[in-house]
Amino acid sequence: MAVGVFVASAAAVLFAAGAFEVERIRFSGLHRVSYDEALAAAGIRVGDFMGTLDAGRAEHSLEALAWIAEARVTRRWPATVDVDVVERSGAAIALAAPGSWVLVDREGRVLTAPLEAPPDLPRLSGIAAAPQPGAYLGDDADAPLAALNAARGRREFSVMALWRDQRGDLLARVRQTSSGLVIEAALGDDSAVGAKVAAIAAVIEEMSDADAVVSGVAVSDVVIDVSVPHLPVLRTLS
Repeated sequence: MAVGVFVASAAAVLFAAGAFEVERIRFSGLHRVSYDEALAAAGIRVGDFMGTLDAGRAEHSLEALAWIAEARVTRRWPATVDVDVVERSGAAIALAAPGSWVLVDREGRVLTAPLEAPPDLPRLSGIAAAPQPGAYLGDDADAPLAALNAARGRREFSVMALWRDQRGDLLARVRQTSSGLVIEAALGDDSAVGAKVAAIAAVIEEMSDADAVVSGVAVSDVVIDVSVPHLPVLRTLS
């Protein structure tokens, strides 16, 4: 009993004296975010007292950085702090202003300021202008993002662009994987987006590599209308 009391008392003295100070701060998972930027956001410094380190606050501050999706701060006694981060990946580019594109992830989080040379990723337009890095696209981007995510990994086609027309209906430009043909699709309103993407895939799968012409009309002049997903139709561009 006396030994237990002594150990507890000794630990209390060490804590009170600040004996356990941070000597090492180790980050893992950093690619887009620099060590210095992450360290400043975490607010952890060499010499801080291990016992009063606020891991939750550090995680929250790190996750406020545009590129960081998740952060975990762990004490490694007696003197090391490990910070593991998961960074976001660019999934599309969105308009911030006419001719000005920013990178966004699959959740619509804005990752960058306007880019001088936008990457070859799906383009989102006809929606509210993209806000500052770290913020999210507006609600009118929810359906385009849902369509983009539903199309991820599809073998039949890849998405080149998604946009809203003047009525607010959703349209897409896709490229057939097997032939490289570029085709437009009309998804209509924001309902049943996943089913509409599946309908686009089903129609494209039925097209052979030689189908540059459908019923005498060039594919470039045809729209796959999946606004009623269980009744897809091909119509000419108006």
